[in-house]
Amino acid sequence: MHRMNRTLIRTTLIVLCSLLLWSCQPSDKQVVILFTNDTHSQITPIATDASRNAGMGGVERRKVLIDSLRSHYPEALLVDAGDAVQGTPYFNLYAGKIETLILNELGYDVRTVGNHEFDNGSEALAALLSTYNGVTVSSNYTYHNTHLQECVTPSWMCNAGGVKVGFIGLNVDPRGLLFTDHARDITYHDPIAIADSLALQLRNQEADIVVALSHLGYIRDKINGTNVIDSVLIENTHYIDMVIGGHSHSYLTEARYHKNLDGKSIAVGQTGKSGVYLGFAHITIPADKKKDIIVDYRLLPVDARYDNRLDDDFATLLQPYKMEVDSVMNIVIGTTLDTLYVAKPESPLSNWACDAFADMARRRTGEAVDFAILNTGGIRADITPREVTRGEIWASFPFSNVMSVLKMRGSDVEQLFAQIANNGGEGVSREVRLDIEKGQVASLTIGGRHIDKERIYTVATLNFVADGGDGMAAFTQAIERKDYPGFVYELFEGYVNELTHRGANMTAHNDGRITIIE
Repeated sequence: MHRMNRTLIRTTLIVLCSLLLWSCQPSDKQVVILFTNDTHSQITPIATDASRNAGMGGVERRKVLIDSLRSHYPEALLVDAGDAVQGTPYFNLYAGKIETLILNELGYDVRTVGNHEFDNGSEALAALLSTYNGVTVSSNYTYHNTHLQECVTPSWMCNAGGVKVGFIGLNVDPRGLLFTDHARDITYHDPIAIADSLALQLRNQEADIVVALSHLGYIRDKINGTNVIDSVLIENTHYIDMVIGGHSHSYLTEARYHKNLDGKSIAVGQTGKSGVYLGFAHITIPADKKKDIIVDYRLLPVDARYDNRLDDDFATLLQPYKMEVDSVMNIVIGTTLDTLYVAKPESPLSNWACDAFADMARRRTGEAVDFAILNTGGIRADITPREVTRGEIWASFPFSNVMSVLKMRGSDVEQLFAQIANNGGEGVSREVRLDIEKGQVASLTIGGRHIDKERIYTVATLNFVADGGDGMAAFTQAIERKDYPGFVYELFEGYVNELTHRGANMTAHNDGRITIIE
């Protein structure tokens, strides 16, 4: 009997010790991150007759989805990878105030800045960030002579349900993307070394995971082809565990994986643009640090399925802004029978805009204008066949650009079109015929004639482009330049009004002014 008791005691002790050892083993950790990027002031859903993402998006729907997910994952983090502003009349009228209000109401924990956050200058951005309730991370910009340095931090760490999550914010090279005056207060640093150093610091502070909020882009941009993109960042660093990206407007329906310097697979996520999707990442962090982090990744559509569950208080908060925008922007100013879309190498909307711009420049200056150029990236929304409102014109040409008219030597015009060919095309007026082969000029005429290197050409463009923006540095070699007052969206609005008074429509088609030779 005593022998049986001793055996039972020994067995019990062995079991208890085994259980104790098992309970002491570190366990996997889990965290949920919800994310957006490049929402571009898309407050209301996209028009139901739009050529892309028709009827999708809208911040009221996004709030319903976020609130629903938080009911299941109360410790979920909500983050944004930049360019929350610019692209609709809401930004033109309120300069980022309503976007900041929305970020606060939806409860964004941390964000980084995109290039368009600087569209009204550094001090205007600092004023907005000072009213933002979350944290703004910006790691590879140094800010000078501006209150921005008081509103951002290079890195940040928070505790999400027992998981320590570190964040860094990686910002795109501002050259060619920001107005020259707006970039003067910024020093850009190569993101790779800074990212790995800050990520290591966060690891040393016991972060379980380090997430890079990246506005570097997932796809290399021909215009800024030397920039570091997300895959390059990962391939040259050790300590980043996930990248949540923006800038390139990439719809990554599945997480994309790239190997870091240690051979680990690091996930990249991005939701496209305009808030038509909400990113969802359920992340498992293995206790065994040698194993890869597991990311259950999805893009969740923001659409009409949430319309019967909208938050009445949130809707009431937005209503005064929406009513004012509607009252100002729903005024019909013209019509079009054509689908005016924007694309490269040429498109109906860029053709129409450049022809109109050249015409306006001739009348404004009283001089002959040889041709006009508008950067395709400055035309942001398509116009579909029907009545055209002021809001549609402002959405298509949202930026606070003005008209610049320049005198350029023919040799510099040749260099300009070499840069346009490298870009894959830009908007040009009807006087131009350009053939592009393998990113180079194969043939070029203006007004039916080849370029005369000694001649002085008169060119109309935007002040942003005249500063060398979007890779068109040849404009900075102009021998003369004059800028004219009046924002471009107001100029185009006046032009459409004039067409209407003449009984004419907005009309344009592709006509072969730019051809890509395969």
